[in-house]
Amino acid sequence: MSNAIDSRISDVLRSVAERPDSFEISGDQRLNADLGIDSLKFIDVIVHVEAAFDIELGDDFSRDLVTVADLDTYIAGIAAK
Repeated sequence: MSNAIDSRISDVLRSVAERPDSFEISGDQRLNADLGIDSLKFIDVIVHVEAAFDIELGDDFSRDLVTVADLDTYIAGIAAK
């Protein structure tokens, strides 16, 4: 996988995590520990990602998502179908 994170994912994460536009999102950042995205904020991530990519995410997909790269890879797989 490339280290480049889809800009739509970066924008969503920056917004939900309440970070400034200049804040750099990288694949190795942990959603909870580094970005402060708890379970409630993750619901916002799901809603915004579904809208940005015009996809539906399953109910149990988030259990294995720890890093931004995990989220990016998962979404790329769904969007490619």
